[in-house]
Amino acid sequence: MKIRFSLFTGALLAAVGSVGAGSIELAPKESAPPTITQSEPWQFTIAAPGWMAGMDGTIGVRGVNANIDVGFDQILQHLDMIFATRAEARKGPFGIYGEVIYIGLSDGAQINRMINNIHEQVDMTLVDGGLSWRLVNQPHWSLELAAGTHYTNVYEQLELHSDPILIQQTSERFVNNIADDLRDRLNHDISKGEFVDALKDSIRSVIISRIGDKLKDHERHPNIPIGPVGGHVPQEVAQRIENFIEKEKAALEARIDELHLMGEARREAVQRAVNEAKARIAHQLAVRLNKSLSQTLSKDDFWFDPYVGLRGRYNFNKTYYTAVRGEIGGFGVGADLMWEVEGVVGINLTRSIFTEIGYRALGGNFEERDFRFDVVMHGPQITTGITF
Repeated sequence: MKIRFSLFTGALLAAVGSVGAGSIELAPKESAPPTITQSEPWQFTIAAPGWMAGMDGTIGVRGVNANIDVGFDQILQHLDMIFATRAEARKGPFGIYGEVIYIGLSDGAQINRMINNIHEQVDMTLVDGGLSWRLVNQPHWSLELAAGTHYTNVYEQLELHSDPILIQQTSERFVNNIADDLRDRLNHDISKGEFVDALKDSIRSVIISRIGDKLKDHERHPNIPIGPVGGHVPQEVAQRIENFIEKEKAALEARIDELHLMGEARREAVQRAVNEAKARIAHQLAVRLNKSLSQTLSKDDFWFDPYVGLRGRYNFNKTYYTAVRGEIGGFGVGADLMWEVEGVVGINLTRSIFTEIGYRALGGNFEERDFRFDVVMHGPQITTGITF
């Protein structure tokens, strides 16, 4: 009996021991809650925004301003190339995004003066990049804080094509017009001041009038968003011609003075010297004018605008949604003020593909040294993208 009781007791203790050991092994271990990295995978979005933007505002170069009022229909007429893409990566509340837009435009105009025609080109590159953090994430709506940098690059080029025949005719006429004043100056019949005044009057009436106002009018109201790169060409050409004639006059005067002649003998010597020099001066003048009026002028400016903004989204259901975003920046780092707003209505065509239709506007007033860019780009936008 004792033996049986001992065996039963031993078996019972062994069973209890095995159950106790099993309960210790099966008890769940205490652990930290899963992190964002562990719980949510990366999500990527690539899209192509079709922004049909017109532009209006002011573009200035070296103190000369152009009034920009270019509709999207004009953009299409002068479009050489356009490229636009957006990309975003998101993991939980954190996001990183970027956008690139490139627009290449060109235009030409017939001047029919000493400048026969012109060709213009403008290339605009807009790059946007930043980080976002989701502040609110509800089943139907969300709100995000964004901060980033907007990069703008504007390249402008103006090609001037001269009319050599008209330039040669103008040069000969100009030399003939100033020949009497030049002879009087060499004879000391007029003072240097009077000669310079007469010279400037001739240059303004002959040279600048032969360049004409058509170039000026076109550059002040261009068909593409380009500044008046050639705004100072007439004045600069006039100054070069004035300097050239002054130099030629000084050389002739020195030549006459070497003769040590006075009275009628001097007058005859001056007449011969001027007649001999007229053809040479006219030819050299034509060469200088042709070189000055057949050239390529270009300007390249860029700047960075830091910004902060908010992005909101409301889901009507699994298919339809609306989204808005607004940004403000510049803060004097690039532009004094840069801003952007966008509102869209979106459709999820599939679980991965979506399309958005909306309106977008981007403005800024950058001004530095001899360049001013105070322009607003605005227009409808259609975007198609894929999320994976």
